[in-house]
Amino acid sequence: MPRFTSPDFLKPTGGTHARAEPPPMVDLSRPTPARLTSFHLGGKDHFDVDRDLALRADRAAHGFKDLVLGERAFLQRAVRHLAQDHGIEQFLQLGSGLPTPGDPHQIAREVLPGARVLYVSDDPAVVAHNRAMLTDGETTTVVHGSPARPEELLHEPELRRFLDLDRPVGLLLAGALSHVHDRDDPARCTAVLRQALPPGSRLALSHFCRPDPGTYPRDALRAQQLERTFLDQLGSGRWRTRAEIEGFFEGWQLNEPGLIDVQYWRPLPSTPPVYGSYQMPARNRRLLLGGLASV
Repeated sequence: MPRFTSPDFLKPTGGTHARAEPPPMVDLSRPTPARLTSFHLGGKDHFDVDRDLALRADRAAHGFKDLVLGERAFLQRAVRHLAQDHGIEQFLQLGSGLPTPGDPHQIAREVLPGARVLYVSDDPAVVAHNRAMLTDGETTTVVHGSPARPEELLHEPELRRFLDLDRPVGLLLAGALSHVHDRDDPARCTAVLRQALPPGSRLALSHFCRPDPGTYPRDALRAQQLERTFLDQLGSGRWRTRAEIEGFFEGWQLNEPGLIDVQYWRPLPSTPPVYGSYQMPARNRRLLLGGLASV
């Protein structure tokens, strides 16, 4: 994937990189999911603390990058499917990351040039970066919000201005609920969002999974080690059981082929390479589930 430019305050520091002076909102004492993802996607928007977490995650489960790339490819295939096969022209992504080639607005507009995408993040740096790099205010924009507080998001004036909630919406929760704590009740979060969306809307959801230790003991151990690493270093990151993840779809109609390893959800040939064609190696496929559901 080609590297891409970024505002000076988000350029990497440490090592052989030139040091930039970040604004006060960039906390260099802890990693963030967005910067960790940027590192694995070949971007420039990460710091030493993020690269350290990437190293620790790979020690906990060799090939952790597989999960990042696999989840990204699932999101890209889901957006293309929603636009191409269901004609959905407006999307709401919660837990969005830093701008990267192949983001949802780019995928959707390959199919429907007028598609609109609203990105939501609770990371101030992500919001600032998206506003600086991507938004035109008419077809792509970003607001500050959290999947853990859906009621606040739904009362956000910019969301009401940008999205027509009388028409179908593609709700994108790729990895977002993995970073929502149990105390915030992620199942309640998806229920609140479902109740606000009109018929014809779709949910694309992926989540870190802790496989059954009786059936897949080695995978379950890797998931446990990853979760411990993330909670210690990042403060969030849950590898939940299949039953817990299925609970997030309560009230939704789960579409075929159901909740499965993301690698097997509408896979694309690896050649020629297109957005969404990345194929995960077998070693970590059981640690990430995804599915599509409708209102």
